[in-house]
Amino acid sequence: MSLLRPRTLLLVVFTWGWGVLAAEPPAPAKPSPAPSAIDDAVAKLRKAGKATTASRLITAVDAAKAERQKQGRGHVLVGRVTLKSGPGRLAQLNSQVSLVEDGWFVTLAEDLRRPIPLRLHGYEAVDIPLTGLPDQEVLVLNEVSMSPLPEAKLGSARGRVSSVDPKARPQVYASINPGDVNTPGSKVSGENPAARLEVKLEKDGSFQLAGLTPKPARYEFWFKAPGLATQNRLISVEPGQQGNLGEVRLEKLNRMRVRYMVSPTPPPFQNAKVQEAIVEGGQSFKATPAQQGVTFTYVQGPHGGRLRFPVQPARLVALGKGRLEDYSSVDPTKLTLPSLFETGFESGQLYLLDHRGTNQWVLFVLEPDVSKEK
Repeated sequence: MSLLRPRTLLLVVFTWGWGVLAAEPPAPAKPSPAPSAIDDAVAKLRKAGKATTASRLITAVDAAKAERQKQGRGHVLVGRVTLKSGPGRLAQLNSQVSLVEDGWFVTLAEDLRRPIPLRLHGYEAVDIPLTGLPDQEVLVLNEVSMSPLPEAKLGSARGRVSSVDPKARPQVYASINPGDVNTPGSKVSGENPAARLEVKLEKDGSFQLAGLTPKPARYEFWFKAPGLATQNRLISVEPGQQGNLGEVRLEKLNRMRVRYMVSPTPPPFQNAKVQEAIVEGGQSFKATPAQQGVTFTYVQGPHGGRLRFPVQPARLVALGKGRLEDYSSVDPTKLTLPSLFETGFESGQLYLLDHRGTNQWVLFVLEPDVSKEK
């Protein structure tokens, strides 16, 4: 093998050296991401021997993340609530939060400027503040402790039930209201069976319920009897004071005809047909029968009916009178749709409902059913 000439050798060395210098230096190793607050919480649970709670918490957080991605907004909140003392149980808590285990909860919040309400009969009403929290996907809150209120600060409510049917045997129960929910669309039901309070009726139909958490808590009383229209009343009481629901008279059922259009997306209601249904006093209406969660409950009352939206969140706006087809292309971005839990309504008035709790938009009108068929 012949040796390279000095001139050729110099050229080879120069070319090799230039290639080495021009080569991109290797990228520095990326540091491992710092553990998040939820990682710390899970690690502490496992260290304390609560591996099952940790696993269930992770599952709940993943489900909330999926809901957040579906809604396209919101913040996943993780926290823990405890009871200092008293006879209450966490299972009786009425709130938008979903209890996982051992007081740990997960919820999806839409607006960090609004609190998350926690309500438990006989305990102080707690609103978890969210202001000042970082704008992150998952946020871990400080532990919240709820205390029972002294008897002097508890309120009470009284009233009387009568009926058009002297043989009817009315029943009354109440529950603390979950408060104004703050969620972009995850379904929240205001009816927690564990939070139901039985109310004893005297022979003359009078009743009294003590131990009520005062304002800002609200209570909902339900009055029912077979064959008669179920009614409800909302009440808030001052600390140490008694509220009066007055007389609640149970009447015969009346019927309302609902004409509506429904769509999984905001208006215009493309290819949506006008449908009809009949709803009686105290009954619930579903725009889509297969859908989980009712659209609204028609509450019959002595001074007109009311619409109650037990599945939250729900936003409603009145549009005017006319045909459904005239409003099928309404632009919701030009309307103000307030969130609500219950509202009165006007017969023949058209309403647009953004029912985020069931991921539906419903355009509807209610009118008395004048058909002879019962």
